[in-house]
Amino acid sequence: MKVSDYSAGAPRGATIRQFRVRDHLLKVVTASTGADELVTETFHPPGMLNVCEVRDDHEPDLTIVDLVCGDAEIEELLLTASVGTRNEYELTRDFRLPRFDLDEHTVFTLQDVNSDEVAAVVRTDRRVTIVRPPTGLGDRWLTRVIRDVATRYAKADGSLILHSSAFVSEGSAYLVIGDSGAGKSTTAIALARLLPTGGWMGNDRMHLDTQGSHYRVTACPLPLAVNKGSLDVLGVTGFEGWSVRAGFPGPGSDWDRFQGEDKLKLSSEEVDRYLGVQVVPEAPLAGVILPRIDLSAEYDCEAAKPDYAAAVIERNCFSLDDNLYGEDWLGVTAHRRVAAPSLDVFLDYLTDLPVLSCSMSCADDVARLLVDFQRAVAATPTTRKRI
Repeated sequence: MKVSDYSAGAPRGATIRQFRVRDHLLKVVTASTGADELVTETFHPPGMLNVCEVRDDHEPDLTIVDLVCGDAEIEELLLTASVGTRNEYELTRDFRLPRFDLDEHTVFTLQDVNSDEVAAVVRTDRRVTIVRPPTGLGDRWLTRVIRDVATRYAKADGSLILHSSAFVSEGSAYLVIGDSGAGKSTTAIALARLLPTGGWMGNDRMHLDTQGSHYRVTACPLPLAVNKGSLDVLGVTGFEGWSVRAGFPGPGSDWDRFQGEDKLKLSSEEVDRYLGVQVVPEAPLAGVILPRIDLSAEYDCEAAKPDYAAAVIERNCFSLDDNLYGEDWLGVTAHRRVAAPSLDVFLDYLTDLPVLSCSMSCADDVARLLVDFQRAVAATPTTRKRI
């Protein structure tokens, strides 16, 4: 097949879906049941990363086609494209792959940083065609591309992106911010389970948009990554019988350690199903927790010192340096470009909200944090500073 053949039509028996992402319309086409189910499971419930399925007869801003092919065809496509000008692109931060620029198409070599499996993307002005093998990894590329596109739209809209988990209480969002290994995910999901009106928003990164005079938090649908120690803290048992799409960490992993690097990964739908926690896609910002899991430390919880809070938040501001996304290799065209609020403006806004710094070492400490959190929220004035 010629390269141009990949930029027209749809695979036989394809499912065609439309998604509204902020004020952009995305058309998604795939004949793979696995890829289609993963899209549904990832953007659950509707509104995660501002992605909502719609029915719309308008011309889409971008069409994404998922095409399953054999290894030989993918190899032939990349060989055919190699007559073009060879360059490189940054798929994720510091991970570069070959690209080939032709007159009317750009062909990208597509490869996960942790796998030798090769796929490709053919890009034209308003269409992205994923050409990939019929594997579980191949099924994930469609979701990954949608998430990449939605993140570009968010950044163009002026989102402040933080390395953060979040939970919801009484309809309001509380960010849980900290360096890798600080216990963000464990703290957020634990409080979401314990609070009478609790909900879980997401893992690893949150998008903050100005809404009127306040901030609204929107979750990026990345899997909840937990190890067995975290499940112990949550009091979760019987997980051995879960049918988890990503599977359990294999033999020789360290997931059974409290701070093991290998973790069980649950989609937002699986969080709802197995942990019994309502998943909330967006909510107004009402406070921040800065946790630290330390098995040798005594429990402590206090109002965070401003300098400490500023240092932690600045280190974890992905608007400054996002390690998940490299360059805008898909060339996403947004309707507008808005600058994100400065970090100083955001930190100033937090001075009227509860910002807690805590240290925990066991399940009992999580229960103590719940009490201290509820006390701090109750003591916070309902009238808050405006942006």
